[in-house]
Amino acid sequence: MVRDKIGGYRRAQAVLLVVLLLPAATLAAAPGKVMVGIFPTYDQGGSSFGPAFTQHLTTMIFQELQNSNVEPVLLNPGGLYTATLDDWTTDYAQKNGVDAVLITVLLNTQMPAKGDFIVQVKGQLLEAKTGNTLASWQSTAPINRHEVAVEAFKTFGGETSRRAELFTPSSRPFEKQPLGGAAHKIADDIDSQVSHASSSLTPTKEPLAAASGGSCKIDFKVAYPSKHAASKSYDLIANGKDETLNITDGNLSLAVQSGPLLIQLAVHDSPYKMPKQEVYQTNTQVDCSQARHALSFEIGASGEGSLKWQ
Repeated sequence: MVRDKIGGYRRAQAVLLVVLLLPAATLAAAPGKVMVGIFPTYDQGGSSFGPAFTQHLTTMIFQELQNSNVEPVLLNPGGLYTATLDDWTTDYAQKNGVDAVLITVLLNTQMPAKGDFIVQVKGQLLEAKTGNTLASWQSTAPINRHEVAVEAFKTFGGETSRRAELFTPSSRPFEKQPLGGAAHKIADDIDSQVSHASSSLTPTKEPLAAASGGSCKIDFKVAYPSKHAASKSYDLIANGKDETLNITDGNLSLAVQSGPLLIQLAVHDSPYKMPKQEVYQTNTQVDCSQARHALSFEIGASGEGSLKWQ
């Protein structure tokens, strides 16, 4: 009995010694969630509500995936993006460190002679490293033919605005409109498809550390590195709040809480012939306990954009 106890103590000491001698990398936290890069929903439908629908749908997909088993990352490939994972977009996605890429396309709306219209969105999830297709599907949502006609012409048609669709004032929030309801159903289906298809992937990064530090202020700007210039004119929404009126000479002081930050912006002074996006949507994690409180959104020569902490 004594020998057994001594043997047990020695085995425990041996295990403890092995643990203490393991390299730090072995003891690191388990890998986090699979990182899924979300490309902007591409408008192939040609309808009057297409620009607003695709911009809001991109946001809704991101918000749905935030509560799933993946880590969503909003990607901004620029104005030449055509909903294909070619060499350029693959390289862009890989530089942003994602494990998989989500491509969605708004197709032509089905308009039968009678009954509801059917909004259609094609989805595809691809592995970022290889470009291999993990899953492809089509998400649909019905909408009353009379409601979509009224909303399309009343809210989105017949009015030219300098502001992008996402920033255009409306009597009702998009989510409360019939088209918004259809977009929400489609985003929910895409969430299910992505969550299932991404389960075969192994995360390549460790989980994000929990944000701390309460609230703080962040100095934000939009830069054009290839032109050694910064934007002086842009609209910006941060976590749902329009901050455009607080921008002074291109600089914005954002009061934020530690945690997720969703930024939506539209630039109005991009360099000549730069193929910019109508709306850039990007996200990051704010940790107010850190020393870095300067953030810039850098737009490259091809209109591609990424956030950079300074």
